[in-house]
Amino acid sequence: MLKSNLILGIISILMLFGLVGESVSVSLNMPDSAQSDSEFLVEVTIRKGDVEGFARFQQKLPNGFKAVARQTANGEFSFVDQKVKIQWMKVPLDKELVVSYAIQVDPATPSGSYTFDGSFSYIQDNSVQVASAASRTLQVIADESSLNLANQQNMVIQKGDVQVNLKTVDCIRQKPYLNENNEVIVNLLVNKGELNGFGKVQEQIPVGYRAESIKSKNSIFTYKNHIVKFLWMNMPNGSGDDNFVVSYKLIPEGEIPDEEFQIVGTFSYAESDRTKTINIAERSVDLEKDDDELLVQAAEPAPEPEPAAPIASYTPAPEPTYSYEPVSTPEPAIQYTPEPSYTEPKPAAPSYTEPAYEAPKTTTTAPRTRPTYQASAADLTDIPSPEQGVAFRVQIAAGHKLVGKNYFKRLNITDQVQVEIHNGWNKYTIGNFSEYKDARDYRVYVWNNTPIHDAFVSAYNNGMRITVQEALMIANQKWYK
Repeated sequence: MLKSNLILGIISILMLFGLVGESVSVSLNMPDSAQSDSEFLVEVTIRKGDVEGFARFQQKLPNGFKAVARQTANGEFSFVDQKVKIQWMKVPLDKELVVSYAIQVDPATPSGSYTFDGSFSYIQDNSVQVASAASRTLQVIADESSLNLANQQNMVIQKGDVQVNLKTVDCIRQKPYLNENNEVIVNLLVNKGELNGFGKVQEQIPVGYRAESIKSKNSIFTYKNHIVKFLWMNMPNGSGDDNFVVSYKLIPEGEIPDEEFQIVGTFSYAESDRTKTINIAERSVDLEKDDDELLVQAAEPAPEPEPAAPIASYTPAPEPTYSYEPVSTPEPAIQYTPEPSYTEPKPAAPSYTEPAYEAPKTTTTAPRTRPTYQASAADLTDIPSPEQGVAFRVQIAAGHKLVGKNYFKRLNITDQVQVEIHNGWNKYTIGNFSEYKDARDYRVYVWNNTPIHDAFVSAYNNGMRITVQEALMIANQKWYK
């Protein structure tokens, strides 16, 4: 008895001085089976004890599954490259956290067993620690009718030299862009196939903007609480109405928060007395032309890489009726610098990053002359230009808030400026080069002839942003310092 009391006393003293800490653990609560073309909830319990500071939960989903946030415990949720991430710069003080997200099973997911696990990474004693969850097995039971629908022929939109694959029922968003009035234009293509009944496009827009309809295609357009809706009791039914474009504009209103510009949306429709919902993907395609100018043809099913974007959840609001009077706001007087880099704490793993560039130091030699690439009045492009193959540009700025063309005129930029929304940042680029060396030389020209001394080369493949290293390998080109 005396010995037991002595042991308990020693343990109490060690815990008092922090020499014995609480163990960190993570567990998954999810069903054992699910139907294809369905949705189920995953609940994650993290027993973190006294862990503070940066932390992250991560789970890799098998192909055919998508995640939508439900409860994040004030963490930042993202779903990119089939990875669920909930990240905290400063984890809540609660000793136990419960987070959850819905997982959508694609209609084409075949029957079989799928493994789910996850890990919780945190900082302790200046080193990264990882607590792993026990693996769970999910049995998927395929819905044959949904599988047949998913395996039908895809559709291809031919826009100049650019082709965009669509599913039988699909909805895509053109990358938003700025017009001359500093308004953000959002175009959406609905491919409804043979559906004629209920349909709804719903999108959550960033704070600091209000929405107005441009083209509604006989729908009921509503906007409230940062939710945009196009609602059809009966979708358009006529010649050439298998696919159509709707659009709206976002008008700056008051002070725009300095946070990422992100639009997330869904397309819902009725089929076989069931309401189905799909996520809206964002593509590098020009949807400005009228519907009847879209050339659509049947094509064999072919996967197309889609920009992965964080999926956020929101609660649908009642359909309202209201009107707004446009309010003009001055261009925000802010300083934009290229996007800062941030390295997340993570276990050591091999990685490869683009070599750091150093701007040439000023010497007594004559300044470089301007290369004969592209020369026009400084402007922001009305429409991001679609591309085929590998291309290189020079990124000159990035920020969470959108700016107009006058900002770059003050920086001595005389080229046309393209703006793209990537990973929550508005990124501004100039030039368009097929050879990396030409883009490298033009980057040096920007260093020497403008106040922008930290411009760098960015790379694209078929209009999608990739790393410079990937572009060099795809195009079989050499890297030049």
